Amino acid sequence: MSVEIINKASIAKSFGNAAVTYDAVAHFQRWVGNELLELIPLHYASNKAPNIVDLGCGTGYFLSGLQGKYPEANLTGFDLSEDMVRYARQSHTQQSEINKTTWLVGDGESLPFKSGSVDLIFSSLAIQWCGSLSRLFNEIQRVLSDKGVFVFSSLVDGSLSELKAAWAKVDGDQHVNAFAYLSDYQAALATSELKVELLEDRTKVLYYKKVKDLTRELKALGAHNMTAQRSMHLTGKQRVKRFLAAYEALRLDDGTLPASYQVLFGVVKKA
Repeated sequence: MSVEIINKASIAKSFGNAAVTYDAVAHFQRWVGNELLELIPLHYASNKAPNIVDLGCGTGYFLSGLQGKYPEANLTGFDLSEDMVRYARQSHTQQSEINKTTWLVGDGESLPFKSGSVDLIFSSLAIQWCGSLSRLFNEIQRVLSDKGVFVFSSLVDGSLSELKAAWAKVDGDQHVNAFAYLSDYQAALATSELKVELLEDRTKVLYYKKVKDLTRELKALGAHNMTAQRSMHLTGKQRVKRFLAAYEALRLDDGTLPASYQVLFGVVKKA
């Protein structure tokens, strides 16, 4: 893969630390997840999905949407971060009792489910943190039932390009998370036994009044730079000023600063 090697323990810790602040600033994540929910009925014909897994469930926000589509389903909120799962479970105690939701901590590349036991896997903006897409898709193939479907969204290369370009004006260090290319997903799926129903990337641009509004949001989401190649040194005030000036040069005529995301939407089925 073209993406930098990432430390999953650091990822889990970062998102766990952000659990309390995550929902308050997750506007982009809500848009992506809601778009993904709308894809399910287009590609999953059954009105029943007995076993559903939200892979990378985070705070559990989208479990209610899944429950609304499939009221009789058994839901599993699954995430790499133990702290995030603990927060989600505590936040959804009443829902868990009524809707048969279970919560599990684990790695998407080694799923703790029996082969052929899951009917629908939903995953929004989570699998970009996997180290091997091939291992991930092989695990998805293994656990899906005969008519099972995996719907996912992920960030791909080109995301936060403005942030990356601004830092490039300052130094050559890794300041922004690196993401895999669309071609990496295509290659990984080509070696799996999954049938691709949809695989398309869309550009979503967010607009901010200040650069600090973006950087603070990324920190509150736990989505700041977590690549293995990131600098371990403190960023000096002068370098920060140069970075801010470089990003200011991107300000648009309406006075806003753009932050672009490349979002991959995918739907795959058991072949």
